[in-house]
Formats: sequence, structure tokens, C-alpha cells
Amino acid sequence: MLGSRNFSTVWNNTPILVTSRFISRYAWTSASIDVSVDGAVILRTGGVFRVTGTVVQTFTSRGANHEAKLTWGRGSLRWFPFRLEIDGALVAEAKVPTSNWWCAYWPFTATIALIFLWQLLT
Repeated sequence: MLGSRNFSTVWNNTPILVTSRFISRYAWTSASIDVSVDGAVILRTGGVFRVTGTVVQTFTSRGANHEAKLTWGRGSLRWFPFRLEIDGALVAEAKVPTSNWWCAYWPFTATIALIFLWQLLT
């Protein structure tokens, strides 16, 4: 599904999709950036607890082995900047929107709810 919550491009006449989503690891404070080539996920950052980083992964496409390198930088709740290289060639340098950015607001929402309940019960 291509939409406003993804970044898509083409490499060697093959569609590439980059997605980002917050995951429950570390209480929804980490995100996973995933890269798909021709519909198959070839790389996942896995929600590491680092503000910036790099992941390198080898994958096979159309019978040939390739190396994908994804580097991400400091983002916001709504997006992450990234740089994608395949076989040492730049494929994309852009921002990928985070699909479920609202999950990161749970501590704020829980605090407001607890204050409200405290006021209600006292």
C-alpha cells in the first residue's frame, strides 16, 4: 500500500518502499524503519534505542546478491531522515513519515488520565 505514510522510489526498475513505525519495545519510544525491495522486506532496524545509526544487510534480488545500507538521523514524532544506499550507490536521501506517531504520546495521555482520576477520587 503506497500512501502518505511511506516513502517509495525505484532502483534498477524495481520498486523500493521505506516505512517507519513506533514499536512497543522500550515503551513505544523506539521506531523501526523497514526497507522493502519488490515487496520483500530486506532490512529492518528493529527499534534499536539509538537516536542515529546505520544498519547494513545483504539481500538477493533477481538472482544477484546486493548490500543495502540504511543510515538514519535524529527525527521527530512524525518522521525520520534516512539515507539508503545499495551496492554503494545512493538510492534515496529523504524523510520517511512514521505511521503510528500518536503511540509516542501515551506517557502524556496516561499522566493526564491519572491526574484526572486522582482529582475525581479525592
